[in-house]
Amino acid sequence: MSTQAETTDVTLVQQAMTRQIFRTNKQIEALTRAIDRVDDATELQVKGTLLKTYASQIDGRHHFVELPDYRQPDHKLTIQLDITKSIMANAEAYFHQYRKDKRGLQTVISNRDQAQADLKQQLARQASFDPENAVQIAEIKQQLITEGALKTKVLHSSKAPEPAHPRRFYTTDHVLVEVGKNSDQNDHLTLTARKDYYWMHVSELAGSHVVIHSNHPSQQTLEEAAVLTAYYSKGRKYPRVPVDVLKVSQLRKPKGAKSGLVTFSGKAATITVRPDAELVKQLRVEE
Repeated sequence: MSTQAETTDVTLVQQAMTRQIFRTNKQIEALTRAIDRVDDATELQVKGTLLKTYASQIDGRHHFVELPDYRQPDHKLTIQLDITKSIMANAEAYFHQYRKDKRGLQTVISNRDQAQADLKQQLARQASFDPENAVQIAEIKQQLITEGALKTKVLHSSKAPEPAHPRRFYTTDHVLVEVGKNSDQNDHLTLTARKDYYWMHVSELAGSHVVIHSNHPSQQTLEEAAVLTAYYSKGRKYPRVPVDVLKVSQLRKPKGAKSGLVTFSGKAATITVRPDAELVKQLRVEE
């Protein structure tokens, strides 16, 4: 007969497996939506190619041009231009965006493939679970703790309560970066930040809100802050994670929205990084 402690562990393990499977399914759904929303990057490549091909035939500065689309005879493609740039510079901008979108899409697809593989293993583990097998119960419990799906409870801990402020880091350029610890803190951090500061969040996954205390951060600061953003998100275990970059002024809190939910206007830049625990440790401010 199982002891009371064993019975408690059975319940904990069963509930943790169910929660983990639910979260992984939600993650797969979010990543699939992200893939479905990505515009066909090939269109950007075509526009860059057409601009490069017809550059010598385009005089002056224009907000847009119409050029023959080699994919469809007798059809013209309208191409938006930046009038502050030359035709060749506009072409390169389209090629750059094409390469960026293609890399981002490949990253999201890779992350979804990994999540689907995780789900398969999680379902197999749940199906083979034997609530009467004490050894298996202990093994799976430890696995779930390692995976972050089951939290260990520490009784009578002497550890001081977490401070009220967000996690704090200083980049190599000595720029302060703050990372929210929960939904309420994410709200406070984002809604009280200066409008000209930079803000980050992982694309299509749950994670912390991150504020860079600078209105002109260097590329190195942006990349280091993106690593922090990826690390403090559901994408931590993935090899590459896309991170959205915006100005705080682009953010809005919808009326009645739950804590941690914001929307944005305009375009977001994207930086794809590897979550790096060692860099996080190096940049962390001791509390």
